[in-house]
Amino acid sequence: MRARTNNQRYLLWLALGTAAMALAVASLLVFELAQKRAIKQANAMRSDSLTALAFQFEREFIRLRQSLSDTLASKAVPDADALSLRYDIFLSRLTLLRESPSVSLLTEREEYRKVIPRLEPLVVELDQVLAGEPIARDRLPKILFELNDLGIEVQALTHAANSEVARMLERQTHTMSQQNELIIWLTVAQLVLLIVASGALVVRQKRMEAERLALETMTEDLREAHLRAETASRSKSQFLANMSHELRTPFNGLMGMLGLLQGTSTNPQQLDYIQTAQASASHLLTLLNDILDLSALETGKLTLKPTVVQVPRLISEVSALMLPLAKEKGLEFETHLPTAPLPSVWVDETRLKQILFNLVNNAIKFTDTGSVRLTVSEVSRSAQSLAIVFNVQDTGIGMDAKVLSRLFQRFYQVEDSSTRRFGGTGLGLEISQSLARMMQGGITVTSVLNVGSTFTVTLNLPIHEAVAGPVAQAAVVAPQAPMAPAVGSPVHGQESRSEAAQVLVVEDHPINQKLVGVLLGRMACQVSFCENGQLAVEEVRKSKFDLILMDVNMPVMDGLAATREIRSLPGPASQTPIVVVTADVMNEAREKSLAAGANDFISKPLQIEQLREVVRRYAAGKTIV
Repeated sequence: MRARTNNQRYLLWLALGTAAMALAVASLLVFELAQKRAIKQANAMRSDSLTALAFQFEREFIRLRQSLSDTLASKAVPDADALSLRYDIFLSRLTLLRESPSVSLLTEREEYRKVIPRLEPLVVELDQVLAGEPIARDRLPKILFELNDLGIEVQALTHAANSEVARMLERQTHTMSQQNELIIWLTVAQLVLLIVASGALVVRQKRMEAERLALETMTEDLREAHLRAETASRSKSQFLANMSHELRTPFNGLMGMLGLLQGTSTNPQQLDYIQTAQASASHLLTLLNDILDLSALETGKLTLKPTVVQVPRLISEVSALMLPLAKEKGLEFETHLPTAPLPSVWVDETRLKQILFNLVNNAIKFTDTGSVRLTVSEVSRSAQSLAIVFNVQDTGIGMDAKVLSRLFQRFYQVEDSSTRRFGGTGLGLEISQSLARMMQGGITVTSVLNVGSTFTVTLNLPIHEAVAGPVAQAAVVAPQAPMAPAVGSPVHGQESRSEAAQVLVVEDHPINQKLVGVLLGRMACQVSFCENGQLAVEEVRKSKFDLILMDVNMPVMDGLAATREIRSLPGPASQTPIVVVTADVMNEAREKSLAAGANDFISKPLQIEQLREVVRRYAAGKTIV
């Protein structure tokens, strides 16, 4: 606290000293500009001198007067051209005396006010005399008389000009002398301030040196603390990865068995119990996914995996999952697409669905009566990208300004009281906003309390080069990684075989073995099991399979090592399609799996439709129920 006070006091004095020096410098600048202006004025006086103007005017006045006198004294015909030339020169000097800026010092003098008015009628009369042919000689004596009478006043005007110039130079000299004195004092003041500032800087430097030594000690301590924090962070990430695997593995068995149980003969009460257990398990899985996503976002390990996607198909899949939830609450659920066809785009389909699922699910959750509407609008399109907007509109409880200001904050919930009706972790919107921003977009919301809300997702997505249509649709379902040709796939021109697909399941967990076995059995597949990667490699050497479902975390040899071993086998066995099925969704599990040689990657808990699609994709030509 004391150091902070001393620092503030030092900064205050430094600011005051700097301000004083700046003021002194500004004053010097003003004086120097004034001197420069005075010098310019003096230069102007030298080049367009008032004295010179008055002297030249007097000289031409005398010459004109002499020319008129000579003309009258001569008996010859007057030389009109010579007299006109002399008059024009005199008139030009008179014009300069009246209009030159230098004359401003003289216009207020009595001498000037006497001469100029008396000359003006003479000029008019001379104009008339010299304009005639021949010159009106009889009018010249009067004009000459007037000029002679003005001679003394013209001389007085010249003296007045000399006097004004002398006074002006005296004033300028006095002003410059005063400014020089001020500049000297200001320079002395600057020197004093510089000496004081230098002393203060020396003191400050010594103090900063002491602070630097203390800071180095603190930095070393912080470095050690940072290393400990990084170690703790790695431990945390590893812990979350392990927990993810350990939690998802029983979830896979739990949800799978509940699904199988639901398909058996049950009475209404048992069916209700099963559905309740499924809902609870699904809710727990959602919480787990949110926590894992949040951790991945914090550590920067959540990455997008764009694939070619047709937006109408994606919206159709979202609608298929959300429509039953809306109907269960008696709500209308509608989707609207633009009339113009949308091109296929590159986007992480899973993450975009996650955003839309979260927004639509929230809309259904917070709406008791009315409807929920998902609208897709095209904003603009270029040759490379598509600006697209997804609007989720509901007629639910709405939100006020206070709620809207905190809506995307972590763990914030619309109802935070102990009597709230709606559950949730308060992570969904923050995760959705983060995902939208990773897609170079964002989410905004408008809402009216007790009327409803509209969430708007704005994205700018790269357009796929292929033409939209059946070809693009095929590209959507194709896996991201290059696929090895499936064993037993039909050759062009040959009829496909109809025997059952041979599937090798590499899984060490007995419950998961049982679940996958039942699911594959329902698809009429022939299933073989291995408990670790080493056994799987030996089995592939001996037998031919249409597909291998490979777990990752197993004893003896893990799934990635087994995948690499299989890819190194000779002959067709090395090309057997391998799909990694794991509960590990962190630590870049997908990328590591594809890098090891897997054709695809699916995460647990396993869904039967997801599994059926994988078997159909890689066991082409085989009987799949």
